This record gives sequence, C-alpha cells and structure tokens, in this order.
Amino acid sequence: MQSTILTNELTFKTFNYLKINESRVDIPELKKINLEMESDKVNDILLNNFFENKNNQLPQDVLDLNKKYNNLFKIYKSDGKDVKESIKIITSDDENQVLDNHYIVSENGGNLNLIIDYENIGDKEKFRSSLLKIHAKKASTINLFIIQNENTSQTSLETIYLDIDEDAKVNISQFELGAKKIYTYMQANLLGKHSELNINSIYLGSKKDEINMLYNIFHYGKYTQSDIMVNGALQNQAKKTFKSTLDFKEGSSFSEGSEEEYVILLDDDVESISAPVLLTHEDNVIGNHAASAGNVDQDLMFYIMSRGFDEENAKSLIIQSKFAGAINSIYDEEFRNMLWHKIFDIVRGTDNAN
Repeated sequence: MQSTILTNELTFKTFNYLKINESRVDIPELKKINLEMESDKVNDILLNNFFENKNNQLPQDVLDLNKKYNNLFKIYKSDGKDVKESIKIITSDDENQVLDNHYIVSENGGNLNLIIDYENIGDKEKFRSSLLKIHAKKASTINLFIIQNENTSQTSLETIYLDIDEDAKVNISQFELGAKKIYTYMQANLLGKHSELNINSIYLGSKKDEINMLYNIFHYGKYTQSDIMVNGALQNQAKKTFKSTLDFKEGSSFSEGSEEEYVILLDDDVESISAPVLLTHEDNVIGNHAASAGNVDQDLMFYIMSRGFDEENAKSLIIQSKFAGAINSIYDEEFRNMLWHKIFDIVRGTDNAN
C-alpha cells in the first residue's frame, strides 16, 4: 500500500503559493528484507542512538521509514589514521528497494575518505532511502563523495546529518545524475571553534527528472566556516528546486558562511527554483548568498563550434567546465572517468540507462 512522507521542510517558511516549504514523497509498498550489518561493530545502543532525532533536526518520517525497513547498516571509522574506502550499492529488479544507513566517524586527527556509489539495474520502478550520520571529532577530517548514478525508474531520498567539532573539517561532494526523483536533505551543525564544512556538488537533470535539494547549515561555534557551492544543468523537461539556509546562532561570532547555486538551462521547458536564506543572531559574522540561472552563452557556443565541435559536444564541454572542480576532487581516477562519460552521454542523449 502506497503512503506519503514529508521531507525537505524549510525551517524558515516562505509564501505558501511558491510550494517550496516542504516536499511530499510517495512511498511504494515496502517489505522487510534481510539486514546486512557489521555485527561485530553494531549493538542495540548504537542502533537506537543512530535513529535518534536530536532536537527534531531531521525529517521524522524518513527516520521512521529507515528504522523500520533498514536492510543495510555500515560503519566507517578513522581513528588517527588515513583511511580510504568505497562502496557500491545497487538496486535491482529482484530487490527493488534499498533503505541503507551509514555511520561515518573520524577522530584523533584521523582522515577518512569515502565514496558511496549508487546504481540500479533493470527497468522496474525502484525506491531508495539513504540515511548518513557523520561525526567529525576534534581535529579530524572527513571527505565524502556521494554518486547518484541511477536511472529514471528510481525515486531516491538522501538524508545527511553532520556534527563537526573543534578544528574538524568535512568536505562533501554530491553528484546527482539521473534518478527520476531525487530528494536530498542535509543538516550540518558546526559545533566547535574553527570547525569547517565545504560542499561542492553538481546535478544534471534530463528528460522529466525532478531534483529537490535542501541544505541547513547551523553555525554554533566561534570562527566556524561553511561554503556551499552547487553547479547544475537542466535539459528537456527536468525540474529543480534548491533550498539552503545559513543560520548563525548566538555565540558564533567571527564565523563566515557562503551559499551559492548556479544552473545552466539547456531547454525552454525546464523549471528551476532557488531559495537561499540567510539568518543571523550575531553581529560579527559574514554571510554571502547567491543564485543564478541562465541559458548557454551563445558567443561561447559559437567559439567552440567554430573549432570543429558539434552542438552537443560544445554544450557538454561548457557543462564539464562548470563541473570540473567537484569531479576532479575525487581521489579515485576510475570514478572520475565514469562521471565524465556519464555527463557526456546524458547531454548528447545517448545514455541508455537514463
């Protein structure tokens, strides 16, 4: 029996007629399947704490859903070491649902590098709900890369929660490249002095894709820094809603934050909505926000095509130039090459999976 859940709800509401205050997601009938879990690392206390909703900062419907139908639970940890891990998660026609949960922690000056690659196989309608909880403890670093390489039979939710302690840093890149509907929600708490968060993400919507993104960044500690940079492109009849909030709480003096989103509109029938919000309870802070949407620069197109490229190749080159910073930050060459080929195929309309 299909149900509906609520996610991507703005903490600071805007006009109802804009229809961006929250998102309602249709959930297919789900079944309980065998849980894959690292039993030697997971206990009941950890599981209960993982699904706890601190100060109601996460969509409760998503937490309840993932707790009930949890079929993958993994832990990634760096304790004073330099750790590199990658995982591929595939949704198939045989098991057309994935509700995966990940606890990611770095401590004692550790450096954790993690790639999570989501794919699917087959043409049946599929559903995924991914919940990631991240804790960068004092003076540690986490580099996280999330690749959404699914096709138009997929509805996906990505819910990410972060706590960042003193002198710790988290760098996150999301690559949203193909699901029929993708809802990504991020809640970040910069708790300690000099804590830092950098988000450098891309999205590429085609056909009738729907992309819905929300970022809530809360500055609590002094001298904290956050930077949101999202670049995107839309073609055919794709739709995108981007919402972000920078909130400087009392006590976060001398902190700095930035939220920026830029999208290239490749066709007349696309739809793009952006709503950056800036809130502050402190005087000595710096906050910047920007959003822009525009067509491909025709002069640049003419210049590239005059060098022997056809229109699709010229568009692809322009998009790739916007996406280069995020993609080149991935430490794994195989994943970098896969992303470049995927983007090229989507723009040219030769991506059979999409």
